[in-house]
Amino acid sequence: MKEKTSLPILILILLVIMIFSCTQNGTEWQGTIEEVDGVTFVRNPEEGLWDLKEEANVAIVKERQIGELDGPEEFLFVYITDVAVNSKGDFYVADSKLNEVRKFNKDGEYLLTLGRFGQGPGEFQSVRTVCVNNHNELIVFDGGSGRISVFSDSGELIETTKKLLENSWISATKIFDIENSYVIFGKLRNSLKLFHEFSQDWKITGSYIDYEFIDNREYEEQSLGFNSGNCEFSNNGDMYYTKYYYDNQIFVYRNRELIKIISRESNIKKPYEVKVYSDAKKVREIKWDDQDFDFKSFGPGGAFIGKINQESLGIYQLADGHIVNFLCIRKSKDSREYGVELFDSSGKFLIYSILGENLYLDICCKDSSDLFYAVERKDYNKVIMFRLEY
Repeated sequence: MKEKTSLPILILILLVIMIFSCTQNGTEWQGTIEEVDGVTFVRNPEEGLWDLKEEANVAIVKERQIGELDGPEEFLFVYITDVAVNSKGDFYVADSKLNEVRKFNKDGEYLLTLGRFGQGPGEFQSVRTVCVNNHNELIVFDGGSGRISVFSDSGELIETTKKLLENSWISATKIFDIENSYVIFGKLRNSLKLFHEFSQDWKITGSYIDYEFIDNREYEEQSLGFNSGNCEFSNNGDMYYTKYYYDNQIFVYRNRELIKIISRESNIKKPYEVKVYSDAKKVREIKWDDQDFDFKSFGPGGAFIGKINQESLGIYQLADGHIVNFLCIRKSKDSREYGVELFDSSGKFLIYSILGENLYLDICCKDSSDLFYAVERKDYNKVIMFRLEY
């Protein structure tokens, strides 16, 4: 005759099974949430909630592509710098070498071409950035002349401004139409502010949010990095920002005030490594094969040799509230891993998924249906349109 298991022991066994089951299914979050001086800190472990779930993954689902190696002229690009999409799904592709912007409909059919090389109204020296404002008008920033051209939805030139800053210069990585003003995300001469606000008639009204240094101030001051996807204004007006040199932190601002920092433990402690030299001539003589480095950089105070271990290519909040952060991670001198972090709407880390090896996509924008537009340069320049599946 078998002995009966006592009720307390049975309950204990069931609790152990439940705890083990929850852990195995990734349902217990191991991070912390703390509020300090009005800022919420969401600290995530290296592993996400979904890491132990079977078949959990984030994948790219490609829908279409614009750009060909050989074909009709309107589908041949030289160097694409930016992409913007309007509320109808029509999108614009800026090419800095051709100094023109081409418009396509949501099905990828060519519609028209805007601009050409020149210094007149609606002409460009070096097309850099495009965006669509709240009136479905196209805003084009010309990095060569430092001015803005505005085109109607039908392609008519509305205005070309003078140089935005007469006695200075600005590099516009992204432009947003926010509450009757334009916000430029990018580098302004002699400034460490990230965002620069302009009135509707393109007069600068102020700059805000300081760049925070990660490691080597001298190098970072000279080589501030900006990807067009490093910031996004969500539908509720909150602004998400990640540093180009990704230090495992996502910053959330509301009305210019920091309200949340989402962080994640990582084995990549330094997003870049750099050596500083006072002798620029010596750096120029160093051969690329002699050391494990990716770049040389020269400034007034010296020269730099280094490598980027991790960079953020784009931070976005999806329609369902999930937050995605695209990453490029250096595995070796000749190998890069392209992946994506997925967080829930509160900032809890769900999973990191590898999207490809040596696949480098410049994430430019997404539309209201979460269709992403990215530039790929392998073999030839093209725009890839894709969704994320998870």
